[in-house]
Amino acid sequence: MSDLVSSNNSPNKTLLSGLAISVSFGFVVLILSGNFGRESIEDRAYMGDFSEETIQIRWKNLEEVVAAQEALIDASKVDSAIKSLAGNVPAPAKSGIVVPGSPTFMRQAEAASNPPEPASGGSEKEEAKPSKKPAEDKGKAKAKSAG
Repeated sequence: MSDLVSSNNSPNKTLLSGLAISVSFGFVVLILSGNFGRESIEDRAYMGDFSEETIQIRWKNLEEVVAAQEALIDASKVDSAIKSLAGNVPAPAKSGIVVPGSPTFMRQAEAASNPPEPASGGSEKEEAKPSKKPAEDKGKAKAKSAG
């Protein structure tokens, strides 16, 4: 008879070893991500990782980029466009969506739970009842005449 549950291949041992490997990998990634790439360029510049010449070149490049972007955009055109857009806002359209808990929702729920009474009274109830079959009427008439 073969032993299906051996100490080397037990499901619990396999599960725990897989979990241990995953946790170990997570700790290694946590340690490495904490040591590398956590400082921004500004922090590195403040701590002196860059020479003064490199810092000045970077500031000049930033000023050139900002000036080029400002030259592409005319501030007066942007202001007039924003004002025209803000002035032409369409009125909100009435929506058929009812927000739960709102007064309209409560009124609709109350109206749905209390249907209105029919105005004519019992005429609709009589129409709603099915009529007797003519064959049943004849059978009852024969039974009465025979009895």
